[in-house]
Amino acid sequence: MLLMEEWMDIKMLKQEGHSIRKICELTGHSRNTVRKVLREKAPQAFDKPERKSLLDQFKPYLEQRYQQCALSCVRLLDEIRSMGYGGGIDTVRRFVRLLKPAKLARQKMTVRFETPPGKQSQADWAYCGRFPDATGKLVSIYCFVIILAYSRAMYVEFTTSMKLPVLIGCHLRAFDFFGGWTETILYDNMKQVRIDRETLNPLFVDFANHYGVAIKTHQPRRPRTKGKVERMVDYIKVSFRQSSLDSLNAWYRAF
Repeated sequence: MLLMEEWMDIKMLKQEGHSIRKICELTGHSRNTVRKVLREKAPQAFDKPERKSLLDQFKPYLEQRYQQCALSCVRLLDEIRSMGYGGGIDTVRRFVRLLKPAKLARQKMTVRFETPPGKQSQADWAYCGRFPDATGKLVSIYCFVIILAYSRAMYVEFTTSMKLPVLIGCHLRAFDFFGGWTETILYDNMKQVRIDRETLNPLFVDFANHYGVAIKTHQPRRPRTKGKVERMVDYIKVSFRQSSLDSLNAWYRAF
């Protein structure tokens, strides 16, 4: 396989008027090589032959098993040895190392879906920072956001607390703003909604049952599941302008 410089040297020597025999003497290449280069309009890429591996026939099985169960290379080696594999564990490890980025990418993927009108809304809190109130005392400012999944209509309310009574009050004002509520509302795992992995907050459940709303929460560390409201929370944080709560809420209603 000729280097690019060698290929260009042969072409240049020909342009200078040298014969094939002279080009062979000057470059050290054979006549066949020189003739081949002179016939080519562009250098040919080297087509590296694919190396065969003892693991080739077992790769589909390894990929399936690793994606399903994330088994260790030792376990995978035991399984394919019973199927006839005669190679070592290092070959298995090199192949599994290639599978890890693909598995991680699949875990991060979220299937985009659209819900029909009235089916779902998504709610979340945003922490906006600490700012002085009318008396000069520093208080924390939070932003409640609820967005209708179908129409993307949104209700926003700024508060100084995220306690359960405040959360319920925000919902009531949002229902009034929308003129109704959806069948389900999707939340993250905020303590006002979910006490722990197995238990919903009974007081919030009582509120939701009164309005016939089904509570849904996304899996831990999976905020992409409620991406519609997450994107709006990020936007509100960027566009946040602090003054008083009344002026903040009035500003966002007019926005």
